[in-house]
Amino acid sequence: MKKKESLYIGIDISSTHIKVAAYDNYGNLKEVASTPTPVHMTKSGGTYHLADELREKTFNTIQACMERVQGHKIKAIGISSVAESGVLLDEDGESLGPIMAWYDQRPNIYLNHVREQVPTLDFYRKTGLFPETTKSLLKFLWMKDNMPDVWKKSKSWLHIAEYIVFCLTGEMKSEYSLASRSMVFNITKRQWDDDLLLEFDIKKELLQETVQAGTVHGYVLKAASEYTKIPEGTPVTIAGHHPVVGAFGIGAMLDGDVTDVSDMMETLIITMPFQNMDNFQDAQVFTVGCHVVPGHHYALLDVGTTGGIVEWFLTITGWDYPKLLTVLAKANGVNKNLGFYPTSLGDSPADNHVQTAWFGGQLTNSYPDQMASSIIQGLSCWFRNKIEQLHQLNIPIKRLMVAGEATKNPYWMQVKADLLNRPLHICRKWEGSSRGAAILAAKSIDEMDEFSIPPSLTVMPNAAKSSEMEDFYVNSYLKNIEMVKKMLTP
Repeated sequence: MKKKESLYIGIDISSTHIKVAAYDNYGNLKEVASTPTPVHMTKSGGTYHLADELREKTFNTIQACMERVQGHKIKAIGISSVAESGVLLDEDGESLGPIMAWYDQRPNIYLNHVREQVPTLDFYRKTGLFPETTKSLLKFLWMKDNMPDVWKKSKSWLHIAEYIVFCLTGEMKSEYSLASRSMVFNITKRQWDDDLLLEFDIKKELLQETVQAGTVHGYVLKAASEYTKIPEGTPVTIAGHHPVVGAFGIGAMLDGDVTDVSDMMETLIITMPFQNMDNFQDAQVFTVGCHVVPGHHYALLDVGTTGGIVEWFLTITGWDYPKLLTVLAKANGVNKNLGFYPTSLGDSPADNHVQTAWFGGQLTNSYPDQMASSIIQGLSCWFRNKIEQLHQLNIPIKRLMVAGEATKNPYWMQVKADLLNRPLHICRKWEGSSRGAAILAAKSIDEMDEFSIPPSLTVMPNAAKSSEMEDFYVNSYLKNIEMVKKMLTP
């Protein structure tokens, strides 16, 4: 960079990487530094992070990014992270004990207890969630029983992004979208739920004042400045829950914007108007939380392990991804000889995304090439089925954006467009949540009212193929998937 310019720093702490990136006033990436997120395992299979290690790795990565942007003005910082994990702190602000990874399964032993204590619909209307092992509430219950000394000493609890903000600024706040994944936060009132905290004997004083993403939550202290090389006094904001921040970062901020993040796991993130949760008569297949866009909610709908299924197929065939793309490029028309039928296990909303799958049809007369196209068709039909669930619940879908590793597969994107008979906006330069965090940082100091949306490729449906795919979906997939479900029912 020759010209000195103002930059905004976006930091994202995910389960796999810590990324620190610098963006200009237009949302263009200038520099980036990243490092793997340190994670540890117990002998019993638990997974955890260490707070001091996370802080050190994050600060070192910030410093690496700062070295690449020397001479440029750093105007503000935004930090996003995973949502369900958090740090217990003592009265001096020192970390206590390990941080349970968001996906740690040890709290599963409390799941039935939680379900018995509070009806699922009551949970859903209050928190937008249904009981799941990953949520913060179950981690609290596990820590109370298994780390009693640490629990008694603890005076504060912060989500990981909030903890890094505290390390930089000395300020303790909690942000709406992160709190929304705790299962003790009332997303209609936007405050911690006293009844749930009392029901499960969780100390309310552990939890912090909740604030909106994209507002200044503190300023970089001298000691943090000396370590990270970020100028002292730089404004810092808690950007929020990283998939929601990521969708915001590519422009998904209007009602009806749907972002399909398709990696190993595939998830739909829907921007919605503020919901009155009491209007829901049942717990839905999607969860709801407070958006980083003020006055809005978001919905998260897990599609499933679609990328994982593709990886499984590559493993059993010995193919690499370029080989798969070459094979799919030769596919012509709908594969009617062999069907692939992914479905969920279990009837509860929490089990809705767990997948198994069946091949049906002329399997013994099929070759890997035919299996490849049938898998992509089956996963795309599963995707359409999820979209239809949103339609049935009157959730508007005005614009559909796709991001993640699956966008590298043009055949898959075309099949999705044909099945839905609507355009897909493919965001191949998916920079994750760091861009959204940087934009929220800029907004926190009123320096970015509008920002450019990353370039996207629009995949239009093919009219003839859409008709053919519609016939396959209605007369083959839907009929056979019901048969598969019956076979899997105990």
